[in-house]
Amino acid sequence: MYEIIIIVCLAAALFLLLRHFPETNPDGPKKKFRFWDLFRKRRKLIALSEIEEAVLGKSEPMIAPVEIENAQKAFAESDPELAGILMQATDAYNNNDLRVAEELAIDALNRSKRCASAYLMVGKVAFSRGNFEEAKESLKASLKCNHEIGETYFWLGRIELKNENYTGAIEYLQSAVGLGRTQPEWLAQLGEAYLEVRQFAKASKALKRAASLDIDNKDYKELANMAEEKMRSHANVARMK
Repeated sequence: MYEIIIIVCLAAALFLLLRHFPETNPDGPKKKFRFWDLFRKRRKLIALSEIEEAVLGKSEPMIAPVEIENAQKAFAESDPELAGILMQATDAYNNNDLRVAEELAIDALNRSKRCASAYLMVGKVAFSRGNFEEAKESLKASLKCNHEIGETYFWLGRIELKNENYTGAIEYLQSAVGLGRTQPEWLAQLGEAYLEVRQFAKASKALKRAASLDIDNKDYKELANMAEEKMRSHANVARMK
């Protein structure tokens, strides 16, 4: 009990001492120290910290020079800042942040009106939102700027598949595969388009290639097996005739 009384007394004495402790102010008279000023100062520090965090949050992320160089090669862009914007747009799209991906792509187009990769990104975002006509326009604009980007043909092929224009889809997807023979998804889409027009041998070949490039993809294997079975059945019917 006595220990508690002693502690309370010491605390009270300390409070009175701090309350009357002078604070040096070179620009004016001495100012008394007030204990609650500590809380005011803390609130100010928190507010400044929040402002600094908000400002830093809006600043652009730092990108390593080697990443910029790789982006320049990947997008075939000589402008390092433009390549950086395209890289960030791609990262946002891969993280399913379509709004940011679209905004960055538009920033890239404001910097260069003939940026094929930026038009491609706008088209991909539109496709992901189900705006296929808008996507088609952007992708065709990408082709006008650069007709050697396989991914542009791939997305145009996907749109034609959605529209059940299988002949058009095959043309685009053949062009895509011609520019990127190691892309399993492009080969698989081409195989599916061939299946729709009953070109089973070509479908089997494309789907087998896709399955060999992505050995963990069960869908590709199943489609390849289905195409093989249809090819054999079709051949047997033809021989019987």
